[in-house]
Amino acid sequence: MENWQSAWMGAAPLSRRRFSISPIPGTDMADILVVGAGQLGLMMAAAGARLGISVDRLDHVTGEVLPGTSDTRLPLSREEILARYPVITVELEHLLGNEMVEGLRNESTWCNAEAMSLLPARDQQKALLEQLDIATSPWQTIDTPHDLDAARLRLGDELVVKSIRDGYDGKGQWVVGSGDDGGIPENAYGGIIAERLIRFEREVSLVGARFRGGGKAFFPLVENYHQDGMLRYTLAPASGSEVLQDEAEDMLGRVMDSFDYVGVMAMECFETRQGLLVNELAPRVHNSGHWTQAGAGISQFDLHLLAILDRPLVELPTRQGFTLMLNLIGCRLNPEWQGLAGIQCWWYGKSWRENRKLGHINIHARDPDFLVQVSENLVDTLDPFHGDMLNLALGEALPK
Repeated sequence: MENWQSAWMGAAPLSRRRFSISPIPGTDMADILVVGAGQLGLMMAAAGARLGISVDRLDHVTGEVLPGTSDTRLPLSREEILARYPVITVELEHLLGNEMVEGLRNESTWCNAEAMSLLPARDQQKALLEQLDIATSPWQTIDTPHDLDAARLRLGDELVVKSIRDGYDGKGQWVVGSGDDGGIPENAYGGIIAERLIRFEREVSLVGARFRGGGKAFFPLVENYHQDGMLRYTLAPASGSEVLQDEAEDMLGRVMDSFDYVGVMAMECFETRQGLLVNELAPRVHNSGHWTQAGAGISQFDLHLLAILDRPLVELPTRQGFTLMLNLIGCRLNPEWQGLAGIQCWWYGKSWRENRKLGHINIHARDPDFLVQVSENLVDTLDPFHGDMLNLALGEALPK
């Protein structure tokens, strides 16, 4: 088991300040507004409470504000929102077309407007990566079935076809073989791209942040395991990734610099024999960064808030050892998880649905024996599917 340290790059010195604005009546939550009322915004609000930063969430569907981590809903107009919140950020990038969002996104208080406009579209992501000379899988847009045939000639017989917008967690993706259309619906043409199917060694990701002065901070590369397009677990740090860390930081750093970006961004990559290929970019906190809540001196949620508020990055001790993050998908909350030593359980409070991300568990261990001990206690409380995933993760994590 390799020891590791977070690969922090020096962030520019920033002045600490509190904003002087009127709070929402009955609360003191008035510093940051997160657009989106899902689990990422919830965990940002929880991180803010610990840091002394007030974070509220905007349900972009209903237009209601949820103060902090509460489920209280307050109807606020666009004008009231702009008066109360000097900084607006997002928990998800697929927001275009919503009336409330469109009314806010051109305001100066909205962080990273250019990145949020470009990066949700996969074809624009790909074009940006090529413009920045960052390696990514060969691709082309697909408007007709004839284009799919042409893509096979140019890219190879095996393709991955993806929706340009809105596809995530395996949705809007089709694997296409020779002479087959992969079941792509007719109405998808004109809104999809095809990529060469990459035979990768493993999937890794990097989460980092950029501050207003241009300084950057990066967590270690992590290894991810997906099944049916959904992230099942993350291992941090990725074994033997030291040789790739500088390459990954350079790639993500150039993307963030191109937008004058502020806050956390994630980059998912394929590791191949030739090096890293960028698969996707996410201009926000990311599922593969949840391990930082237990395995780093500062979490990705803390880091995002500090960066967008121009607050100094406080030097915290790095945590030696290894962290395993297990997604809880389509299962029920087991109260036993909260009482198990050595694990940290986050439950999102969402309604149950099959194949829906409902929570996650972090295990941080300084040595392999402790990881095994905690996992043995945990596996008895999991359903067979998640138990199998935990055992699979352990097989990858433990020294061979």
